[in-house]
Amino acid sequence: MNRINTVENKVLQILRDSPETRYEDMKLYYRYYNRYADDLRAGELPLGDLAYNYKFYGLPCFESIRRARQRVQSLFPELSRKEVRESDGGVVIVINII
Repeated sequence: MNRINTVENKVLQILRDSPETRYEDMKLYYRYYNRYADDLRAGELPLGDLAYNYKFYGLPCFESIRRARQRVQSLFPELSRKEVRESDGGVVIVINII
C-alpha cells in the first residue's frame, strides 16, 4: 500500500491536486490542515487557535509546511511558483551572461 506519511509527500500531493496552492502559502496551509487533520475542519477554527495549538491537533507548523513546499518545488520544477504562459502574447527576453 502506498502510504503518504511525510510532510513533503503530503505537500507534493496537494500541489499536484490544487495548482492554486503553488502560488499562495495560506491556501496550502488551509488545504493541508483540512485534508490531513483527523476529524478537524481547519477552516472552522480561528487562525490563532491553529497557530498556537497545531501540536495539540497533531499537525506541523506553518513553517514546516512552507519549507516542505520549497523542497518539493526544488525537486519538481513543474510544480514551482514560476508560471510560464505562452498564450498571453507577451514578449520573453532571455539574457545569457557569460
